Amino acid sequence: MLKRALNITSYFSNQSTRLIHFANKTPAMVFYASSTKAAAATNPSALRIRGVVFDMDGTLATPMTEHLVRLHKELGVPRKMGILEYVDECLEGEARVLAEQRILEVETEAMGSMELSPGLVELLQFLHDNEMPIAIITRNNEKAAEHFLHQVVTRQPEEQWKLFAFDPVLDRSFVPTKPQPHALLHISQTWGISPHELMMVGDHLDDLLCGVRAGSVSALLRYSYNRVFEDKAHISVDQIDGLIEKLAGGFEADMTITGNSELDYF
Repeated sequence: MLKRALNITSYFSNQSTRLIHFANKTPAMVFYASSTKAAAATNPSALRIRGVVFDMDGTLATPMTEHLVRLHKELGVPRKMGILEYVDECLEGEARVLAEQRILEVETEAMGSMELSPGLVELLQFLHDNEMPIAIITRNNEKAAEHFLHQVVTRQPEEQWKLFAFDPVLDRSFVPTKPQPHALLHISQTWGISPHELMMVGDHLDDLLCGVRAGSVSALLRYSYNRVFEDKAHISVDQIDGLIEKLAGGFEADMTITGNSELDYF
């Protein structure tokens, strides 16, 4: 678990230059080839997804949307602003301390009902079989991330534990966090994989904007509450193992999607 923010300003600048070049020399619709080992061996230079980064709540685990909506209302967060941004930018002194305490209380409460997302084991098996690295970027706290990894994951059969080898796992102590792209660019640097060959998977606008701003493919796990965000996703699936078909068979992505948004959070 990473507990400190890393200064990747120079790396971010270099990647931004590379991504502008990538965007300028490619058509709006870009084809991503199969990510299977067999396809990579046959055509190793083809553009394909080579690593997958996941959000946690609502993506790896079942959603905690009702808890977030309640927090939004309790704290008086503007509709177009995230909870963490509101606390960081708008609250000071005792008001900020109380808000941070309340966020931790609600996150701890939500941990009690955390379950694996349906189809997750099947997707992770595919990624493992094809030697694709996996990581987590979550706006949740370290305690919640560790609960997922050490309590929720270990409810699965022991032979499946190897599938959950997320590295790195970046909680909100890595700043700036989503929707800014810095955490995803840090993973790109750590893995030695270009950002446009990474996929960012999530259920919320923050996840999609993080992916788009990094120059990566953003994938939306659809629910009834988040279809309004679909315009910011390169691909969308109704269950997370739906990504297997996309990764195995290849897919097209509209690389003209921008990282700007005026959408409400809830």
